[in-house]
Amino acid sequence: MENEKKSIFALHRRKFVCENGKFKVFFDDVKGKDGEHVKDYLVVVPKLNTGNFITGIAILPVMKGKIGLIRVYRHPIQDYSWEIPRGFLDENESPIAASLRELEEETGLRCKLEEIHSLGYATPEPGVLKARVELFVAPNCVEFKPYQAEEFGHEELNFFTQDEILNMANSSLIQDPCTLISFYRWKHIDEIKY
Repeated sequence: MENEKKSIFALHRRKFVCENGKFKVFFDDVKGKDGEHVKDYLVVVPKLNTGNFITGIAILPVMKGKIGLIRVYRHPIQDYSWEIPRGFLDENESPIAASLRELEEETGLRCKLEEIHSLGYATPEPGVLKARVELFVAPNCVEFKPYQAEEFGHEELNFFTQDEILNMANSSLIQDPCTLISFYRWKHIDEIKY
């Protein structure tokens, strides 16, 4: 099967709903080749992307063999989540530069640029978001400054062994797809050696 980027659905009409500093929200009327018609299909479009719909990054911090996770309160699910640092790209910022910035801002950790490795992409919610997140791993982090919970909902930074991460994932303490995919790829991509 060759690269199938040709859509079998056509946008019939797009209605702008609202926007904030990061996103625009649309209701699309979409028609399929067999006459299928979906009205008011919700599409959330980030305002900035680097092409290929890359709008943000997530980075798996590893320090002394342990993985750093941030405990974050997520208002939409009204619960806490254990996650790796992540964030949006700034204007004219490369994904790798954003990963270094978010790592330092959200954890107080640093890693040398040449040690950061891409783990590919993830689509956090492809049924709604027109966005991809580039995933990275920082395998040899060092503390640059003490952790301070400065972002909305961020509570604490802790480091966990790989077995603890697996237990947290299996018991649904970790639900964030970027965190789960990054950990899985870091552990299973043979080409990347640390």
